[in-house]
Amino acid sequence: MGHINVKSEIGPLKRVMLHRPGVELANLMPDFLERMLAEDTPDVEMAGREHDVFAGILRDAGVDVVYIEKEFAEVVKNDDIRRSFIDDFVDIGVFGDSLKPAVREYLLSVPAEGLFDAVAKGITRDDLKGVSNKPIQATVLSDYPFLTDPLPNIYFTRDISFSIGTGIAISAMSMPARMRETLFIRYLHKYGEKFGKGTVDLLYDYNCGCPIEGGDVLSLSDKCVAIGCGERTSVAAVEKLAKTLFTRGYEKVLLFKNPESRTYMHLDVLMTHVDYDKFLAHPCMVHKWFDVYELTPAGHGEINVTRTTDGVDRILERALHLDHVSFIEMGGGNDIVYKREHWNMGSNSLAIAPANIITYDRNHVTNELLDKAGVHVNPIPGGELSRGRGGPRCMSMPMIREDIW
Repeated sequence: MGHINVKSEIGPLKRVMLHRPGVELANLMPDFLERMLAEDTPDVEMAGREHDVFAGILRDAGVDVVYIEKEFAEVVKNDDIRRSFIDDFVDIGVFGDSLKPAVREYLLSVPAEGLFDAVAKGITRDDLKGVSNKPIQATVLSDYPFLTDPLPNIYFTRDISFSIGTGIAISAMSMPARMRETLFIRYLHKYGEKFGKGTVDLLYDYNCGCPIEGGDVLSLSDKCVAIGCGERTSVAAVEKLAKTLFTRGYEKVLLFKNPESRTYMHLDVLMTHVDYDKFLAHPCMVHKWFDVYELTPAGHGEINVTRTTDGVDRILERALHLDHVSFIEMGGGNDIVYKREHWNMGSNSLAIAPANIITYDRNHVTNELLDKAGVHVNPIPGGELSRGRGGPRCMSMPMIREDIW
């Protein structure tokens, strides 16, 4: 199948990229959560143990679990690549004439196996005590100890990259502070053994100028992709990616115009594909509270755009060439229950295979409805992981799935 092969959301999963939460979460500070793009301070050790359960279920199902931090450590064992990464990180993630050389000097002193954590944890004034020329930022007093911010969202590996067909896209993050996370993916794509060392088709790059994040992109089949746009993904990005996909043989892109709200942050917090003809869905999908557009190639690089007034089920039936698609409505549609379970990512599931998915154990009502619908649920503890406002799909970037269509 090559290094990347993802032509559905439900084909048997063979390889997936994760990041085990670590030092970056330990550096979240309650007084600065908004700046750090976080909403809470999880128990780091417990979050790690919960994540280990997640990874264990995947391994037990025969999935090759690839950790971004371990693959990156292998890549930067090459000293030239390590130096190149440090230069790139300083260029995009460090601000200040005197701070840039100081951070570069500090990172050059960090061994290859520690470089990921050194960047992800955030660089503090204490880290720069040993540099030859102390930057002005390290001298000026401040209640905020970091000179480069931590990366507490990086355990959501789906945000920063996504696989479509036999290609990979490196996200253009809507939040500038998160662009630093994509730097790891750029180096894995270019130099990583399991990413083909630059041979994998690059469908979208971080510097395309239009924000797009992986949680908004669902690979429905080898001919159709659904993309949400709203708070994190722009219409311009959907257009740009659609044009590329049409040159790769795709025939349709469904554009879901999400309300621009954190509640509807990504398409995969509203809908995930759980079986050939079944979707786990937020009530807004079942009752169609927003617009959907069908994009198809018009020739000569142009796109036909059709706004549809059909229900989402009819739209998905056409896209998947099925007679019937059904929804498992999160929380049973109960106004109190679904809002609680949506907060805890009740619609955000990761399929190991058709009708075999991973969810958070805390979404009791939704999980029971899935079971009644014939979908096997592998629940994982999410008391700490869910505090980052992401679910099993958010925490995983599939690299290889078996073809089913």
